[in-house]
Amino acid sequence: MTPDLDRLKRELCSIAAHNPTSDEMGEAISRAISGVVAHDSLHVCWRNPNTDMPSFGFWHRLTAEVGRAQTINYYSGQDLTHPVEQARRGIPVQVVDAHDRLAHKVLLDNGYAGELRLLLRAAHGTWGTLVLLREQGAAPFGQGDVDRVARLAQPLVAVSRSYVRATPLHSPDGDLPPGVIVVGADHAVRGITPEGHAWLRAIRLPGALTEPEWAAVALSSEVALAGRRFVRDPTTPRPVTCLPSAYAGRWVGVQGQPLDADGTGDVAVVIRAAGAELLPALSAWYDVTGRERAVIDELREGIPAKQIARRLALSVHTVNDYLKAIYRKTGIAGRDEITAVLSG
Repeated sequence: MTPDLDRLKRELCSIAAHNPTSDEMGEAISRAISGVVAHDSLHVCWRNPNTDMPSFGFWHRLTAEVGRAQTINYYSGQDLTHPVEQARRGIPVQVVDAHDRLAHKVLLDNGYAGELRLLLRAAHGTWGTLVLLREQGAAPFGQGDVDRVARLAQPLVAVSRSYVRATPLHSPDGDLPPGVIVVGADHAVRGITPEGHAWLRAIRLPGALTEPEWAAVALSSEVALAGRRFVRDPTTPRPVTCLPSAYAGRWVGVQGQPLDADGTGDVAVVIRAAGAELLPALSAWYDVTGRERAVIDELREGIPAKQIARRLALSVHTVNDYLKAIYRKTGIAGRDEITAVLSG
């Protein structure tokens, strides 16, 4: 990593550690990388590499309409710029222009001429995408931009870790009952339960998404589309995601449940306090290993260390070492606290 990228990483990690809002974080990332690659608008979408589903994102000077249109295109089966497809094809940086007909039309319809998409790959998989856009009339993205933006993946993944870990883990106080957003086959929100509205008010989304209709779209679109796809092809990622406390104010689980057998009708998107999906999220963001995760699974059942050791064919000493590592990584004081956190 060059000194310039070291400085960029330190600057952004320092900002991330002070509990910024989503808009502040989006602006900070845009400002920091503007000296590397010029752009007019920006979107960073963070994904959980353990589940291959989006988790949270930052926007800067980007409208909700663009994000929604791009998401629908991703799942059309004709847009090769979806992060999962981009990773499968081994393309770390992709320029979206007239060669990508559907994706380029979305850009033109919203005042943009070109898009540069960086796959945020690091250890353990794909952590998301950085999307930079230039307005019509600006110079197109070229090979120099591609080469420079490719160097940003590692620093940005480090920033995401700093951001998520800056907010201490704790069990929720007075959590809301589950809410539901119903998404129709035309991708429009058909209805929101009162509990759903309460969740939309509680979650700290970027300013562009704070209107109830756009907040509902932001939380439901990709999960609903993933739910339809999962019905057709159960080998694709499950339509379940987990928003971190640093972003949403609490750990939030979102799950898509198609209401018909073939996934062509309405989808119920359920929002609730994170439950079973929280452990895969913590494993990703806090570097919890597979063995440590197995110990946590046993811990949730209230099993003492000696019994955990027998079940996992480990020594008690090794189990205690795993527990110490878990507490150190997550900042949790002990087994009672981690059990309370994971119980939702």
